[in-house]
Amino acid sequence: MNYKMKTSALAAAIALLASGPAAAGLIDFEDAPSRGLSDNDSVTTEYSLTDNVTFVGGYLEASGDADGDPQGFLNDQNGIYDDQFSASPGLGDWFLRTEGEIGSRGGQDIFLSILFDEAVTFASGQIWDIDGNDAQGTEQWNVVALNGGNILNQQLSPLGDSNGPGSLDGLPWAFTVGDIGAFDQINFRFAGSKMEGVGLGFDNFRSAVSVPEPGTLGLLGLGLIGVVAARRRKA
Repeated sequence: MNYKMKTSALAAAIALLASGPAAAGLIDFEDAPSRGLSDNDSVTTEYSLTDNVTFVGGYLEASGDADGDPQGFLNDQNGIYDDQFSASPGLGDWFLRTEGEIGSRGGQDIFLSILFDEAVTFASGQIWDIDGNDAQGTEQWNVVALNGGNILNQQLSPLGDSNGPGSLDGLPWAFTVGDIGAFDQINFRFAGSKMEGVGLGFDNFRSAVSVPEPGTLGLLGLGLIGVVAARRRKA
């Protein structure tokens, strides 16, 4: 390869790095029916081609209590299933839920997993209705990011020990995973004390692959150009 071709290849590489993050769009499940999914259907690879993710343990759930069992969660403040508290927009018409009580899962505390077809460096989303009460116990979720099966980061949600005003009853808790390097899986592990009435409501998910900051890109470009120049002088 001559110097002109090397320089062109270098410019193309820098342009690729500077082109921005290869980010998946928002997954809010509002388009799930157009992907062939109906209420209570298992959601697995339907978002793989467009958003780089496969879900394990998730089921599509319609908001409101008009649909039949099973339901996602109960908003204790208004007595309506799968309904957000009025002060918080964002749940939409569709979201993801899990199934199976913790007491019947054989000790398996992972309710939902997200598998990335290619490793990412950022993810965010919402877990809905983290609440509890004296009779049943508490709810809490541990968001675990892994790469190649190795745990890179764990993030505990607030502890849900009540379902009245001031709790997360009918409300979302937002999590963010980043600044830990590349990861290819997120597990949602139950960490509360409830043995029944447990379900994970999940919505508004994003993931992305970050790129170097503009200053880093500039230094990288100057360094690579210097290498090419040095080789040219040597020749």
